[in-house]
Amino acid sequence: MSVTKSHHNLDVVHHGIVLISDENSTSRSSRLLLSKDELCIQVIDDGTAEPEEAKETLMENATRQVVIVKKPDSGFGLSIKVSGGNHMKMDLNIIQGGSENAQNMPIVISKIFKGLPADECGELFIGDAIVEVNGVSIEGQSHDEVVNMLKSSGDQVTLGVRHFTHMTPFLKPAQSLQPDSTLDQLFDGRSSRSNKAQSESRFSDSKWQQHIGGQEKKWKTLTSLPLAMAYVTRYLWGTDNIRTNSFEVRAVDGRSSGIVHCEDTAALEQWIAHISKHILSLNHKSIKMSNKYLHQSEQISYIGWVNEYLNDDDQEELKIRWQPRFLILKGSDVCFFDVPPLNSEDLNKCVYLYKCYDVAVKQVPNTSPRRDKRDNCFLIETPMQIPNHYLSFESAAGFELFEQAYYRTVYNTITQMQSRTFACNFEGRPSGIVFDIKQGISLYDIPTKSYIWQYRFRDLQAVADDGKLCVQLSFTDDRSLNPDRIEVKDIECEDVVTVVFNLHSFVLAKIVSTDPDYLKSNRYVGNAED
Repeated sequence: MSVTKSHHNLDVVHHGIVLISDENSTSRSSRLLLSKDELCIQVIDDGTAEPEEAKETLMENATRQVVIVKKPDSGFGLSIKVSGGNHMKMDLNIIQGGSENAQNMPIVISKIFKGLPADECGELFIGDAIVEVNGVSIEGQSHDEVVNMLKSSGDQVTLGVRHFTHMTPFLKPAQSLQPDSTLDQLFDGRSSRSNKAQSESRFSDSKWQQHIGGQEKKWKTLTSLPLAMAYVTRYLWGTDNIRTNSFEVRAVDGRSSGIVHCEDTAALEQWIAHISKHILSLNHKSIKMSNKYLHQSEQISYIGWVNEYLNDDDQEELKIRWQPRFLILKGSDVCFFDVPPLNSEDLNKCVYLYKCYDVAVKQVPNTSPRRDKRDNCFLIETPMQIPNHYLSFESAAGFELFEQAYYRTVYNTITQMQSRTFACNFEGRPSGIVFDIKQGISLYDIPTKSYIWQYRFRDLQAVADDGKLCVQLSFTDDRSLNPDRIEVKDIECEDVVTVVFNLHSFVLAKIVSTDPDYLKSNRYVGNAED
């Protein structure tokens, strides 16, 4: 069922009754509410909710006045940190919001330091948004203007704050998407929480009702998962076993929806389509937000989850063969992360980093031999002495989205680079093989300081290499004396794989500039055992 309902300024775009189970197959009837930025899990209110639950729900919408007083010879103990990397020492982190924020995000407290005034007052929490400074609303104020308001407050400041629970997961240190115990509350009959930072989401005071057996039922919210950079999968964790009419959503902080069991395939496809659409939309907004603070040469063009096949034999006993990776195309870089980077510092903490022109992306067709039953597989081949990355997307559309972003990344990088030269030997003479986006492929003879041959990229017919030292280039040449008008050039170079991958990248960029549709039906194809 796809409807739009407004509740406390939220648009619920899809909802329905499902069964949710944990890893032990214990299941419970639940209701899912999907908004543009959250997936909310509710169960029928059986009266076991803790009294404090209602108080914390009210805290979500109420503005609280908090007074912070400076200590002698110290400040308020605040440190305001701008998301793009700017930093101002005030001993309390606040991510950037304000009028310069394209997503209209509030200025939210991300960290409170122990022993400082903000901590000792006991009334500020992670997830609190500053809405007033000394009784003056900050609505419409820029981040810098709010900083100046705090600085000019004297020895005491009164902050009007409001709790935004849906922001809290993004302000905590990122965790890997490993199975956790967050589903315990779904099966113990009550909704527990350890502190106010885990209070109910914006859906928590929902009074939506359902008639079951002639009686009116009320629902209570157990948890809400933010969809930005979330991960949705139909596979049993770490395996190639696909669940029947079931899926799972994992938030950026590692919390899980549990296994969501749908009534039939049609319902399953609806849920996955709706959730994936909003994850994609939020990821796109995250890209735009991040790019505001990145240099033009470091712009992000793609973010998303992919699964990597593990080559570690130690995982065989656990039957875990696949691990989620967060993939980012940034500037000319292909970056692999275990968890999504949530700030500029995290962007430098990737597990693997390659230049887009130093790798080759090859699709593994579903009709070809694969390593197991997972579909939508592809290879990222590298010139390094490590196994190639064997990866899988949840859907064909996911791979196509990445593939098109990769093509654009290569094209933009190569057009900015213009040319690359690699040292080599040709016919026993020291030379340089030159790839130039405008001039094509040429060979520079070092002793004579001259170019001895040159071809256009479209003249290139075949490339072959031994993976060690030699690469062979075959060109169409109307001047050739050979009957087939093919000229073969044998070149020796130390890093032959890098040379070949760079040549592929230049050819790819040339194709994108002239006939991008050609690549949709003429992909690089790899073998699962490459």
